[in-house]
Amino acid sequence: MRFQAVSKWREEGALVAVPARRGIFRIEFSQGPPYIGKTSDLRRRLRRLLRRKEGQPARLTLREIATGVHFRLTGSTFESDLALYRAVRRHRPGDQREYLKLRPASYVKVLMGNRFPRTCLTSRLTRSRALFYGPFPSRNAAEQFRNAFLDLFGVRRCRENLDPSPGHPGCIWGEMDLCLRPCQAACDDSRYAGEVERMALFLRTDGESLLREAAAARDRASASMEFELAAQHHRTWSKAKDALRMRGDLSREIGNLCGVVLQRSAAESSLELTPLFKGAWQPSFRVQGAGERSVSALGNAIRGKLAERSWQAAPPREREDHLALLLRWHCSSFRKGEFVPLESFASPPVRRLANAAARVALGRQR
Repeated sequence: MRFQAVSKWREEGALVAVPARRGIFRIEFSQGPPYIGKTSDLRRRLRRLLRRKEGQPARLTLREIATGVHFRLTGSTFESDLALYRAVRRHRPGDQREYLKLRPASYVKVLMGNRFPRTCLTSRLTRSRALFYGPFPSRNAAEQFRNAFLDLFGVRRCRENLDPSPGHPGCIWGEMDLCLRPCQAACDDSRYAGEVERMALFLRTDGESLLREAAAARDRASASMEFELAAQHHRTWSKAKDALRMRGDLSREIGNLCGVVLQRSAAESSLELTPLFKGAWQPSFRVQGAGERSVSALGNAIRGKLAERSWQAAPPREREDHLALLLRWHCSSFRKGEFVPLESFASPPVRRLANAAARVALGRQR
């Protein structure tokens, strides 16, 4: 939906034409960037901003210095936040983070370009040869998850640039047999690279690779009557499960982070669906008559809309903003609507999307 201009807004009673509904607005000036904001009641907010103020010089009032007033209706807090972000990015380029008070999310980063790859925490996405996993609501949450999954692999935790030598003093992680000790030349490059690849596959598959590996090894050991070995593999399986519980509802390898946010639309009896492709928001679309359709009809309508679309990636800094918006909405106590993660847009879980759409349409979302 585009912005609508308010005509003759300086005249008394002109703002009666503005709906008393949720939306975003833009007030323009002859010089400088516009003032852009969101509100749950457009008419009341614009009246307050543009009212005459007794005892104040006319040249100092917003009513007198503004040159144009525009508004756009939205159907939810999430739609307001996303529409506000896009408007600020267009009309006040480079100012969106400070203007919207966006706090970048935290991520676990695997430095794949290093000779001996290691992990670190970051709030920045880059084009470097690295794997990013997140977003996490806080640095502490990312740290807890990182510590938990690193216990499953022999990947180093130190930060130094290694020059392997048998005389290296090593560290406590090597003493605890939680690191392959590349610093002490206890393993060659190919063995360490294989362990890193196992860890990267664990993150890319949301733990499924290690769970399958541990379960299969446990079953083989049990069938061979090697019960101690089976118990060891079962402990690995349990630790992997425990680590995955710490990842949060949204956390994925960023290249695989896809999904759809379902919200009530500003149009009556409609839903607003906003796809997320590889951590980047895509243009929203509407499904009409959501409250009157059957679940199967909803599913077919959503599948048809998704099939029509093409997907666009976003540069790293823009994805940071998009994921910060997703996290802000998803972690809020007043959240309405649902986020349905997808493995792929080519074969979306139509039934799950349709059930979520029906819940949102009827106001029964989780």
